[in-house]
Amino acid sequence: MVFAHNFQTGELHNYWAWDHMHNAPFSCPLLALDMYEHSYHMDYGAAAAKYVDAFMTNVHWEEVNRRFTVAQKAAAALRG
Repeated sequence: MVFAHNFQTGELHNYWAWDHMHNAPFSCPLLALDMYEHSYHMDYGAAAAKYVDAFMTNVHWEEVNRRFTVAQKAAAALRG
């Protein structure tokens, strides 16, 4: 999952990045969560929800906000 700022619409979206081959179209990624088994199975087994809870607890929201501010400035420059 990629949480990103869409440059065209100015909206925030969650994009599914299937098989690590897809991306967020015309967007700036703000936060990425790897939900493939290799990312959580060793520590959490089948308890993917616990992995997501731990991930969300450890997100540095100030950094996500900084990235969002940069994305907004980039979008404004593109509109220009």
